[in-house]
Amino acid sequence: MHSKRCPHTGVVNFFTEADPLLAVGSVAQPRAAEGYAWRCYIGEEAGGLAPNRAVAEARLARAIHAVSAGLRGSEAQACR
Repeated sequence: MHSKRCPHTGVVNFFTEADPLLAVGSVAQPRAAEGYAWRCYIGEEAGGLAPNRAVAEARLARAIHAVSAGLRGSEAQACR
């Protein structure tokens, strides 16, 4: 997974190797809130607030991994 930060908004978008042009999640620091907001755009969309950017990125990575693991599991079941 790799990320790119928008120089205008400060939002950090995350991409996978499978589709490097389609963001699968993001981390941003809202102006009026302390901490960082994270959002996962795949599967059942998830998100939340974290006290710092590192924790937000870890939670996003965990959400993306959970969706990816679920997709692989469902593909394996479909092939039986």
